[in-house]
Amino acid sequence: MSKQKRKIDFTVACVNEFAHKYDLPIKEAFQYLFRYEGIAFIKENYDVEHTLDFETILEDLGIVCRNNGGTL
Repeated sequence: MSKQKRKIDFTVACVNEFAHKYDLPIKEAFQYLFRYEGIAFIKENYDVEHTLDFETILEDLGIVCRNNGGTL
């Protein structure tokens, strides 16, 4: 599997977990993460983030999004 495919799969998993944690539809979770730079964070920090557990990843995403104006 290519690194690009692994990154995409990881991003999808992060969005799904984020949606589940905040009880959001997946589309809404993606839009929120995209708007408040969570998706960019995942892309930029894939090499580290994919080694962490989802609880930590979701915590990181929450911090990034709040720092960029998100309110969840």
